[in-house]
Amino acid sequence: MSSELLSVLAEVLNGSLNPDATTRITAELKLGELMKNGETGLALATLLVTPDFDLSLRQMSTVLQRKYLHEHWSPFFPNFKGPAPSVEIKASIRDSVYKGLSDPVRKIRSLCGLVLSTIASSDWPDECPDLLTSLITLLSGGQPDPVDGAMRVFAEFIKSDLGEDQILPILKELLPVLMNILGSPDNHSALTRSRVLSVFNQAVQVLFMVKEQHPQAVKDAVETILPTWLSALKVLLEIDPRQDVASEEAWDGLVLRVQIFKVLERIQYLFPKALPPPSSAEFLSLSVRHLESLLPTFQTYYISSTSSPPGTSEDPGDNKLLSRLGWSILEYIRTASKSASAKPWFNADGTLVNLIGMIFAWTQMTEDDEDKWSSDANAFVADEDDEDAWTIRAAAFDVVSGIIDRFEIAAVRALDAVTKQVIQQSAQSRSAGQENWWRLLEATLATLGAVSEAVLDAIDDEESDGNKAMDIQALLIDVIPSLLTLNDLPFVQGRGFVFTSQYAGILPQHLVDQYISAAAEALEAAAAGLVVKVSAIKAIRNFYNSSSEKNPSLNTRILSGLAPLLQAASEDTLTLVMEALLAVIETDDCKWLTPEIAAQLVTELMQVWVKNLKDPLLLSVLTDCFVALAKCPTPGVYQAVVTQSLPALSNAIAQAKPDEGWVASSAFDLATSLMRGAQKGNLGDGFFSVLGPALFDCLLTTEDRETIQNGIECLTFVIRKGCDQLMVFTSPSGEKGLNLVLKVVAKLLAPVTSESEAGGLFVGDMIVHLLRNAGEANELRVVLPELLTALAQRMETAKTSTFIQSLIIPFAYLIHSQREIVLDLLESVQIGSRNGLEVVLNTWCENAETFQGYWANRISTLALCQMLLSERPSLKGVTVKGDLIIRPETKNVIMTRSRTKQMPLEYTSILFHVRALKLLIHELQAAGDDALAVSQGRQEAKKGKDPAVDVDLEAEDDEEAQDWEDEEDLYQGIKDEELGFLSQFIGDDNAEDKAPHQGDDEDLKDDPISQIDMRVHLLGFFRQAAQSNVNNFSALADQLTTEEIVILRRAIQG
Repeated sequence: MSSELLSVLAEVLNGSLNPDATTRITAELKLGELMKNGETGLALATLLVTPDFDLSLRQMSTVLQRKYLHEHWSPFFPNFKGPAPSVEIKASIRDSVYKGLSDPVRKIRSLCGLVLSTIASSDWPDECPDLLTSLITLLSGGQPDPVDGAMRVFAEFIKSDLGEDQILPILKELLPVLMNILGSPDNHSALTRSRVLSVFNQAVQVLFMVKEQHPQAVKDAVETILPTWLSALKVLLEIDPRQDVASEEAWDGLVLRVQIFKVLERIQYLFPKALPPPSSAEFLSLSVRHLESLLPTFQTYYISSTSSPPGTSEDPGDNKLLSRLGWSILEYIRTASKSASAKPWFNADGTLVNLIGMIFAWTQMTEDDEDKWSSDANAFVADEDDEDAWTIRAAAFDVVSGIIDRFEIAAVRALDAVTKQVIQQSAQSRSAGQENWWRLLEATLATLGAVSEAVLDAIDDEESDGNKAMDIQALLIDVIPSLLTLNDLPFVQGRGFVFTSQYAGILPQHLVDQYISAAAEALEAAAAGLVVKVSAIKAIRNFYNSSSEKNPSLNTRILSGLAPLLQAASEDTLTLVMEALLAVIETDDCKWLTPEIAAQLVTELMQVWVKNLKDPLLLSVLTDCFVALAKCPTPGVYQAVVTQSLPALSNAIAQAKPDEGWVASSAFDLATSLMRGAQKGNLGDGFFSVLGPALFDCLLTTEDRETIQNGIECLTFVIRKGCDQLMVFTSPSGEKGLNLVLKVVAKLLAPVTSESEAGGLFVGDMIVHLLRNAGEANELRVVLPELLTALAQRMETAKTSTFIQSLIIPFAYLIHSQREIVLDLLESVQIGSRNGLEVVLNTWCENAETFQGYWANRISTLALCQMLLSERPSLKGVTVKGDLIIRPETKNVIMTRSRTKQMPLEYTSILFHVRALKLLIHELQAAGDDALAVSQGRQEAKKGKDPAVDVDLEAEDDEEAQDWEDEEDLYQGIKDEELGFLSQFIGDDNAEDKAPHQGDDEDLKDDPISQIDMRVHLLGFFRQAAQSNVNNFSALADQLTTEEIVILRRAIQG
């Protein structure tokens, strides 16, 4: 690189900072040209590490250096434009930046660390294999500046770019070096040492991730390395934390303590045995001591803030340090509370009361919270409801919830004791005229409200024994009412509303009505502020959702208060309003609604929809509202809802632009919601004549996946709820509804790309419902061959299991009822080198065990029974994929993708009838007959009986009997009573009646197929097949595995 280029670059950089627009633009254009020069990157790196240049210029060079890296360094980066520099220039740049890690100026070290970690993400280990070794060398030198620079690279690089297989080899060399740095506070800053712990945290994670592959090595590391580090952490935590907040300039020490507690939490979670009871007790006591010692500082700078807290020496504006430390401490306590080793500490006298008291104190609203929530309703709602927020409040709620789960009555009693203390203390502070008397009370109620379900469960458990761990009703009757009148303290007033609603289940109905009325008044009051109104809405939602008895007389009044907010609110607040509205609508199964109220509601809701088309959470609540309104049994309400909404939805679908798929997609969702609420066969006159034209036009033209899926679901509901309207529908161009459905199916089955399968996932459900609702119609019978041929042809190219299921289930349904017609058709269709029958059977057998949904699995099983009974000659010669071939080199080996490429999986080839028999046996096995069979077989063997019974029910020879006895050895080590218990549990005749109909809609749940006792059906089928020896059943059974024979024998024997 020439010195001339460096001078030109420095001059251009100075020009880009010039306030004169012409000079600045000229310089920026020149920079664009220079960036194309391969040596510019080296010039930038040289400028960065050359102390002769002005610091601001050196810092600016880093911005351009990172731009250069992302655009010209390597195709690894998404924004790469090229050309890439030569290997020699790259090496020179890396060397220059590496030297900058030792620069005496901290900002330069930081910038060099950032640049080098960016380079490493692309180049390591292929182009710079010695990077980690070089960084460890810097760390080992012990000099503060190089150590600081190297730690910056390590902390960033190990977090995002190193995998466990890359970190593990260097840990043995790295960890002792890191320990030396951590234990040298005189030589290294708190921030550098905090980065040491950040790297160590990742190392702990790596040890856990490789535990299964290297159990002994990890065990040795846990027993030797972790105790040393834990001892060091204990020493650091024993130093008074108040030292770290004594300065008014920087609180760097808090960053180190944050990392200490993060490491503790990680070890506690991943390697709990490394913290036996004595160690857990020490660290937990130190945690609470930190909360106690730092609470005055937290109150001064955060709760009753008069000045902004300091940040760090590197980031003076980082004023959340103490909040982050509090969060980290609480996270550690939460994790520890689940550990058996920590239980003695929590059970010690006074521990829970002291801990909960500290948690309440740290949960108080800060000045920042108050300012933000007073002016931003969405922030208030979001922060209150976000259980995963990284806030002290969210962490505190989690800790208390975990403590209740773990210690139940003891925890609730501690809550009761602390709550009484808080109430008394708040009353005294209020009487003394203290301005912030309400904050601790509000925090207490907020925490109790967040864990209301756990508290009530614990109270119920103890009350059954005649005791009472906590008197919540006393709070609701004696304390809360006075809070609801504190108009000058909106947060505690609003908290009173919300807290009461969270415990509504234990209030008598007349008090619930009074509180709802009070919330309605707050909603109506012009003087009530944002916080109180939002709290009142939340309370109304909670009251209506939790109260078993609801008073419809308040509904109209509450709707009047909520309606104006539908157009005024947005985002989280609007979702809250909608949730409250839904809860009110659903009162008394919506019977209180009138057509007039429903029409007005729909008008308002349609306006909400138009304004919030892209908000999925809000649309979810909105669709629930439409379902509830459509379900209303009051005469005239359903028709009013459809009249006010369906024409607008159809117009939106018809007018949606191709690049605005969310418009049609959400409109389909709402139209489907109307049908979800409607009774079968009662969509209403003209429903589909309004919706149909737009629906078909959209489905036949759009390529948007979500629009296709929602549109198919909408069409499926038309078939389910109003198939008669579809069958008589004629489009404006004269096409019949059924023909248009076939066009849609043909479009969805077109094998364009793998992405196209996502759009056709629901086509099978739609076809099944079409067959169920219009299978006898002549119009469908005429087009059925064309439809089935299209499904069979698409199987040849289908990839995803869900899409394949969508293609197969219609065949299974028809085979169950019209076997011979379907088989005739499949035999006549040629698909490539095979006929349709071979294609369908191979695809079916290969995927049957992956089918999802209760009804789908049952119809597949019933259809396989039909196929196994068929003695059609064409079936007897069909071979399909059988069992996996286990070779010595793949036995007990986890077959990853890379291994599968090197050693492809191989399967046997077996007759279709054998595979069908295997699938049916596995289905019976799922019902528990395997456990019963083996258990009985072992018992018979113990009695001296031969448990083997040939499947053709003829006498067997001694050799066959010995085979059965050999099979019993597979189950040695399993107790008879264990097998008996399993058979009773999963072999219960009524077990299937209790099974969840996952993935099935109401029609399929009510279908006679879903009511069949599949275990009884299969047992009867196997006995009939064996007795009649259909398709030479005994010969088929000979080709089963020994485990399958055990189950089949038991099924036949009875």
